[in-house]
Amino acid sequence: MGAGCSSGRMIRVSDSAVPPVAANGTSPNGHFHRNRKCLCIGGTLIDLRQPDSGKLIVEALLRVQEAPARRPGTNITNQVNSRSAAVTKSTGTGLSKSSVGGTKPGGDTGSKGKSKRPPWDLKGRLQDMETLVKSSAEERENLMQKFMDYDLRIESLELEKRSLNQNLEKTQSVSQATQGEVDRLSTNLRNEQDGRSADKRRYESTIQDLEFNKATLERQIKTLESELSARQDELAGLKSTVSHLTSAHAGIEAQLSSTKIMLDDRNKRVSELESQVATQKDTIEDMEKKLRDGENIRRKLHNTVLELKGNIRVFCRVRPLLGEEIKGNGDSDVIHHISFVDEKTLELCKGGDPNSSTMSGLKGRGGGAIEFNYDRVFNPTSSQAEVFEEISQLAQSALDGYNVCVFAYGQTGSGKTFTMEGIHGDETLEGMIPRTVKHIFKSMKDLEDKGWRYKVEASFLEIYNETIRDLLATPKESKNLTYDVKLVDSKKNDTFVTNLKVVEVENESRVHHLLTLAQQQRAVAATNMNERSSRSHSVFRLKLTGHNSKTLECCEGNLNLVDLAGSERLKESGSEGARLTETQNINKSLSNLGNVIMALGQKQSHIPYRNSKLTHLLQNSLGGNSKTLMFVNVSPLEMCFGETLNSLRFATKVNQCHIGTATKQIRK
Repeated sequence: MGAGCSSGRMIRVSDSAVPPVAANGTSPNGHFHRNRKCLCIGGTLIDLRQPDSGKLIVEALLRVQEAPARRPGTNITNQVNSRSAAVTKSTGTGLSKSSVGGTKPGGDTGSKGKSKRPPWDLKGRLQDMETLVKSSAEERENLMQKFMDYDLRIESLELEKRSLNQNLEKTQSVSQATQGEVDRLSTNLRNEQDGRSADKRRYESTIQDLEFNKATLERQIKTLESELSARQDELAGLKSTVSHLTSAHAGIEAQLSSTKIMLDDRNKRVSELESQVATQKDTIEDMEKKLRDGENIRRKLHNTVLELKGNIRVFCRVRPLLGEEIKGNGDSDVIHHISFVDEKTLELCKGGDPNSSTMSGLKGRGGGAIEFNYDRVFNPTSSQAEVFEEISQLAQSALDGYNVCVFAYGQTGSGKTFTMEGIHGDETLEGMIPRTVKHIFKSMKDLEDKGWRYKVEASFLEIYNETIRDLLATPKESKNLTYDVKLVDSKKNDTFVTNLKVVEVENESRVHHLLTLAQQQRAVAATNMNERSSRSHSVFRLKLTGHNSKTLECCEGNLNLVDLAGSERLKESGSEGARLTETQNINKSLSNLGNVIMALGQKQSHIPYRNSKLTHLLQNSLGGNSKTLMFVNVSPLEMCFGETLNSLRFATKVNQCHIGTATKQIRK
């Protein structure tokens, strides 16, 4: 509300509808009062800014009209009278003061600061009264003029009042009609609001959903904007890539054109080469056929050569002096009682005995020298590789489907085990067994290109005191098992050992593992002749079963590598107890081996294979269907001259023995 308004609704009205007011804001008849924002009628204050202020003005005017009538100008007259009384009072007071105060020096007069006229100054006091009367007359004239103006104004206001009353009546009628219309419209509005409330709630729900969708869409828009930005960056990168690729494409097209020209030339060349390849393919097929035929011829010739060399071949090997033996020989490694004539001949002499006896196959020389001839003689400086080079052909025969047997014979301490097994872990000192295994697997690999595939089975046993032991079986596995030598077929000499463990091997490392296991279980002991003497005969057997996928040929070969126990004289070995029994059984089995060799050499009808486990097991190797090689190992010690002589004589007997031609074992 505006200033001066305490209550009530307000409306803005034109200044023509409001009677003129005095300077203090009060109407001449005292019925209303107004300022720029409010109108006071009959004590009622109305806010002219309210929309229903017109109605309120009409109601206030009606209340004023119903009040007791007063004479126009009554209030003004009273005010004039009161004003005149006040002026008279003030004039009298001033006169009295003027008369009392007197005048100031210099002729100046005034109500303030004037001295009171003395009572005797009647003339001065009269002048003061005249001045006061003149001013009062002037003021009265002014007031009367104002009274006349007010009366004219009141009359105009009365006319305006009657006009307003008439307008009020019209306004009331219009207001009543308008109020009815307002009520009707209010009712319709309420009904419409009630009818629209459900729609409003629905629309509000719809608005909420739309706002939620809007928020979702805004988030999606932000996401899409970020994706768009990323795609724009990617597009910029792709445009750059396309520009590079376009330039690269031009270069590639140039290369392509040149490449097409080159390709045409290459195609012509390829067609020419294809025709050459077809021709070469036919040639290769012919060569492969010839190669297979040549392989068969090679095998036949290889075995023919070995047959011409003799079925039982004998190699002699003399070991070098070692350690203390060199010191005992005057710090010299020269063997004085053995001389090597050539690769197949050696001489044995014993301190100037020119009339020493000779035997068949031996030639005596002056000075007691005895000459021995074998298929090959290896002196003490010969390496393991040189020795194996001579027997590698026999390993090839085993792959070709023949039975092969290699055994080492000699007195104890002559180097048989070193020759057959060597020193594990040192390639230069590996023996015949590991070298043969390595050679076989290498040859198998080479034969794969010719269509051959082989199955390799290994077994390892020893004959100790005429009892067979399985060196590949653990004590728990061999417990309560008996091992006997049996013939596979009564018509053939092929043998096998019952309950013997046979292990299939795929590579040479597996075979080396089996050899190490067998060495740990083999029976050895110390004697006067050898601190580590083998007290049993060991037999390592490889069974090779081959199949050729191209020729459909099958074969089966056996390779027996035998390390015989050393022969020794009971008197010199100093054996007692168990060692004595071992020596007796060793010498007995070696003696039976000699008897079998003698019977074979003399073509006897009965060959005593069954007199010992050793000869019975080697029946197939000694009986004609095998390629056999014997190593006779000789000690370099002169104190072993007698045993050396016996070993060389036995080897001579074996070398003179012809047991027939070995046949290839074809598997069906």
